[in-house]
Amino acid sequence: MNAPATFQAPSPALIVIGGGAPASSSSERAARTADPVQKRLLATLPKASRVLELGCGQGELAQAYKRRLGSCHWVGADVRPELPVPAPEHLDETLSLAAQARPFLSLPDHSFDLIVVNRLERLPDAAGVLAELGRLLTPDGQLTVLAENHACLSTLAHLIEADPSTGIAAQASDPASMDAAHPRFQSHSTLFKMLLDAGWTPSLADHQPDEPTDDRLAAAVRYMGDALGVPQGCADRVHRMKHFIIKGVRQFDEPVPASTLPLFDVVVPTTKEQQLRVNVEQSPGLKEVQARIISYRHAATPADALEQSLAHVQSDWVLLCHQDVYFPKGFGQRLNALLSGISAEDRPKTLLGFIGMGINRQTEQPEAAGFAIDRVNSADHPESDAVVSIDELALVIAKDSIHRIDPLIGWHLWATDLCLNAICTHRVFPRIVRMPLYHNTQSGWQLPESFYDSAEYILQKYPTFNTVHSLCGVIDQGFVARHRSNKA
Repeated sequence: MNAPATFQAPSPALIVIGGGAPASSSSERAARTADPVQKRLLATLPKASRVLELGCGQGELAQAYKRRLGSCHWVGADVRPELPVPAPEHLDETLSLAAQARPFLSLPDHSFDLIVVNRLERLPDAAGVLAELGRLLTPDGQLTVLAENHACLSTLAHLIEADPSTGIAAQASDPASMDAAHPRFQSHSTLFKMLLDAGWTPSLADHQPDEPTDDRLAAAVRYMGDALGVPQGCADRVHRMKHFIIKGVRQFDEPVPASTLPLFDVVVPTTKEQQLRVNVEQSPGLKEVQARIISYRHAATPADALEQSLAHVQSDWVLLCHQDVYFPKGFGQRLNALLSGISAEDRPKTLLGFIGMGINRQTEQPEAAGFAIDRVNSADHPESDAVVSIDELALVIAKDSIHRIDPLIGWHLWATDLCLNAICTHRVFPRIVRMPLYHNTQSGWQLPESFYDSAEYILQKYPTFNTVHSLCGVIDQGFVARHRSNKA
């Protein structure tokens, strides 16, 4: 009997999934080679002569890399206690990354110009290993990390089902499979914090999208984000990334004098306790110098938060920051070293920022200055001693500072107002310095209406400034008018 042309056979009702002989290495190789995220990883790798890959499998990435970019010396390391013997033909050397092992101790410094961590979530003691890798990279080398995002939509679905399994079957006789099958909960933020604390400057090079098969799931996650005060733009971007490909470089390896005496207190206007706990309070860059944290709840304005907190400040300096800022390992030591070099005479007029806009002394033109990264953006610019705008995420002033926040400006551009007032009233330029800093923002990377209110206020307050340069754009009457016109 012939089926009609329009006939579509139903999906089979019975599918045999398990059992039988284990997959051959060739089957595993074919599956890994066909993995789309491995192709994305390959596309981000630069040409190198000596490569170390952690999580090398059967050498699939090495084979594809050499076919694309030519010969190199490739050292493969894997979590399996025993690597295949003989080693896969595309691996020039092999190392075992068995749990608690430290196979890198015998390798000389600057051994590789490219290090690849292929599936960070399967790496035992990932934080410890990442810290060790720094000395193995050449000064101009690159670290590339492929890692799963456990805050993506598909994993959130598992959590809602109360089943945060990894999809990897654990075998009691195989420590590697036991480790890989253990649930992990890592996100963009936890990965970036881990890399920063290990001395790496991370940036997002690419990602594998995670598109839900049912739009209702994405809508439900957005609804939960709304309930938690997470803007839609942030939720949509973060939860729709299945895998991250992260580039890492070394930028803050210079030695810093050790100090455990706190030279600054931290003041944090707080509206979300969870953001404070997972960022500022957990920052190793504050703990290393025993910095005292003062959290001010329910502040009406940043001026109110600072003025009310000053009575509780015990140090000469105040680090005023957002609740969503994370200070990596080494931050406190660097800030202490900087502050210890400022004289008592200069202290009251000093205003320090970490990211913003300065004036180039040679060209006399405004340019971005400082260093900060967030979930999707990296700002990496020189320092500046002629600053016209500071981003409010963090700044430093003295307890006896001549600078005071304008109580009328609100929660946006108040640090830029501090800069303009320092220049116009006190005849001093603020400074921007470079230090490792992570802004774990949930803003959705969109400017709220209140930002434009502050912009309009600044333009009225400083009529001699026809334009105010900020990281959010050139603020002038046209900037505000265009927004008001679009809203209308």
